[in-house]
Amino acid sequence: MKKIFLIPFLILSVCLVEAAVVSLNVSWQLSTEILRPNSEATISLTLTNPGLTDITNVVVTPTPGPYLSITSGSKLELGALKATTSQQGAISIKVSNNAVSTNSYVSLDIDYYDGTSSYEKSLYVPVIIRREPILEISNVKYSDSLEPGKTLELSFDILNSGDGPAKDLKIILNKTSLFTTPGSSGEILINSLEPSIYRNIKFNITVNPAASIGINSIPVKLSYYDETKSNSYSETKYIGLTVSGDIDFIVTAEGGENFYYGNIGLLEITVSNRGTGSAEYLTVKASSPFGSKEFYIGSLDSDDSETIDFTQDLRGASGKYQVNLEISYKDKFQKSYSVTKTVEAVPTNAPTDYTFIAIILVLVVVGIWYYRRKRKK
Repeated sequence: MKKIFLIPFLILSVCLVEAAVVSLNVSWQLSTEILRPNSEATISLTLTNPGLTDITNVVVTPTPGPYLSITSGSKLELGALKATTSQQGAISIKVSNNAVSTNSYVSLDIDYYDGTSSYEKSLYVPVIIRREPILEISNVKYSDSLEPGKTLELSFDILNSGDGPAKDLKIILNKTSLFTTPGSSGEILINSLEPSIYRNIKFNITVNPAASIGINSIPVKLSYYDETKSNSYSETKYIGLTVSGDIDFIVTAEGGENFYYGNIGLLEITVSNRGTGSAEYLTVKASSPFGSKEFYIGSLDSDDSETIDFTQDLRGASGKYQVNLEISYKDKFQKSYSVTKTVEAVPTNAPTDYTFIAIILVLVVVGIWYYRRKRKK
């Protein structure tokens, strides 16, 4: 019977002993999940005293793993921590500039006291370090003008501006209705592209003969891994493709005969565009030894033509002569051009000297008058 009465006292004694035990719970959080070389991060600590006994002081000593350094000091003193309360602290770390992709850590040794006794616990904070590749496309060049139906070479540089190599790099030109890659699949594989290194890439492309004149783009897909081959990347970049079309003028001339009052010659000049592009703001300045004149045509599309009437004073002309044509225009992208053409003209009728004809007529009239008068006598 006495033993039964002792049980509650034993339970109470155990509870009092447990309440007197000093304990400390520690949780952590890293500000960045993955760190790169020369980057910084913060380990946020939350320390909780779950017991009924006050903790008089807490000291945290961090020890960095490979490629890490502690920048917030060699020790973190948090002071007293009352029973059933929590406190925060922070430890700053930095990754070395020459770090490689690896899994490092920060070791935390935690000492805490209750005034008469000391206690300790340890934990590890894992830190993932990755050297990431970053790819850029630059120095884009075309070996020839971009015109419908033309085959030419496209070249560009791929630069790795990141911290780590790009492994198994695959460069793919995503074909569209705008172009094809004759003689190849449009893919190039590079085993490894190291940091700060660039590679020159070349593809032959054929512009679709039915491609519209204008500004377009070529999608370039890049697929690769980091140096651990545990992380894959895929991105699409775009290269400008401006299809301008060729503008090619053919000039012919007809006529040159006299009209009106005998000395003014009419020359019909036809300007034809046999290229694939459209000429805008087209102006033609015609000049010859017998005069000059400027004509504004405006737009002249592919396979279209326009005729201008060039009139001149042909007095003194004696056979064929040259007419110089200065043709100025802009393409669809407002880029200005100027070309010079020359045509030959031959008057179909020689210029008539009406003074001489008038003298002959006067002499004829005088002769008839004199003949009639003499006959009457």
